[in-house]
Amino acid sequence: MKEILLRNKKAFIIYVLASTLFVEDVIVSNIIFSNLVGLVQTKNMGRFYLLIGLMAGQAVLGQVLFVFSRFKRIGFMKDTILYIRNAAFDTIITKSYRSFNRKLRSEYISNLVNDINNFENGFFYSILNIIFLMTTYFAALLILLFMDWRLALMMLALSVAVYWINRLFQKKTVAMQAEVQKSSEHFTVSVSNTFSGLEILKLNRIEDRFLHNTMREVDMVEKKKFRFAVFTYWQRKFSFLIGTIVFILLLVYVLSFMMEGADLARIFFTVTIANSMIWPITEAMPLMNEAESHAKVVERILSKDVEDGTSGTEPFNFCNAIEANSLSFYYGDRMILKDASFKLMKGRKYLIKGASGAGKSTLMNLLPKVAEPSEGVVLVDGTDLCEISEKSFNEKASFVYQDVFLFEDTIRNNIALYKPYTDEEIMEAARGAGLESFISSKANGLDEVIEENGKNISGGERQRISIARAIIRKPDILFADEITSALDETLGRLVEDTMLSLDTTVVAVSHRFYPGVTEKYDHVIEIVNGKVREMTTSEYLSGVES
Repeated sequence: MKEILLRNKKAFIIYVLASTLFVEDVIVSNIIFSNLVGLVQTKNMGRFYLLIGLMAGQAVLGQVLFVFSRFKRIGFMKDTILYIRNAAFDTIITKSYRSFNRKLRSEYISNLVNDINNFENGFFYSILNIIFLMTTYFAALLILLFMDWRLALMMLALSVAVYWINRLFQKKTVAMQAEVQKSSEHFTVSVSNTFSGLEILKLNRIEDRFLHNTMREVDMVEKKKFRFAVFTYWQRKFSFLIGTIVFILLLVYVLSFMMEGADLARIFFTVTIANSMIWPITEAMPLMNEAESHAKVVERILSKDVEDGTSGTEPFNFCNAIEANSLSFYYGDRMILKDASFKLMKGRKYLIKGASGAGKSTLMNLLPKVAEPSEGVVLVDGTDLCEISEKSFNEKASFVYQDVFLFEDTIRNNIALYKPYTDEEIMEAARGAGLESFISSKANGLDEVIEENGKNISGGERQRISIARAIIRKPDILFADEITSALDETLGRLVEDTMLSLDTTVVAVSHRFYPGVTEKYDHVIEIVNGKVREMTTSEYLSGVES
């Protein structure tokens, strides 16, 4: 967190200085009030009116300083939160496939929204008050050293003792805040999953059961928040008790050593200044613990997995063959794949077949290193895939899925994904994907706007845009997972035929058979009971027919 706050040192210094402006109000107000108390001895009414005027002026000045301080602080807070949100989003989208899939999408949403909002509300409130309180503490210490150095040293020793007593609460505070964060994250996931399946819940009239589960999650979140609030409340009360005890000792000292012949105004000012040493410590320490707990949550969100930085350094050079060597994969105790061995030769087309749940998608995830095999290796021209840079692999591989991600923007940007391809390159990819007539039919051509998620185009056109995305990158290998399952037979035939006409290696999962199209695959990789068998397409089709 220190690195984040100090990334713009000038802005941070301005923030700190702006947070200290309130100290002037505290010191000057104490001086004025102490002199007003001293008037009990002098009974000087002229001085009384002067002090009342000074107090009114200080009240106005205090409000001006508050507005000025707020204005100077708010820019730094805004920039810091924006940086954290951007850094958190960057951390998430740059994760490796394996690392990203360890958490649900709704958990990431909870991190980006709930956790950072809680940080914004709690952290800067704590930091502002910590800076103000500690500045007050050191200002009071300096003043007290000139007034009574023995008392100053005594208060210094007591404040250090209070500091270490409050440090005992820090680990518990951080742990409880982490529990609140995880519970909120789990609640967000639960609600997201419920909304995703709301249609099924309503059709089967079981929404009440899920409502009960959601209310239970809400109850758990609120209980953890309540426990955290109670703990921090009693932490403050405990600090208040310590401060009260120290204040009583302070009064005993003053009454014992300063009463005889002392100026009442000086006595009162000494008490208030000494008091300004102990209360900042008792109030600041709980705030420090809370700030630390919020900072830990953000640090966890921004932390990068170790494997993200060590995913391999070798370039992806696919010249001859990708070889699966004794691949096995277990989901818990359940065996999905066992000793799978086969070769993908460059430029050929491969169809992965198998019954539902046989492991087709698992195999598709193992080949591009989306998932890690339980046993065995994947070799690219003899180089272990684990030694190959993920960035290099992704630059030369393309993926087409059943669910196509389209965003509200032009056809051009949906194909090019904002990369600087020329119109000629985009149109070449569009022709390869069979989109030329679709684009020419639009009044704005490539600049025609596609609505969010492609609501204004057909399913076949959506898939063809995803294929155009793959073509424009000129990949060495293309992975396609059930891309025609949601299309009717005519569109499905056209999309799959388009994919098989590409001049690249294709590895596809498809449960459908299109006469005259499926025969274009060179090989079939069939999965039966966890075992993998590779054969030519003609061998596979002859076996199916027989």
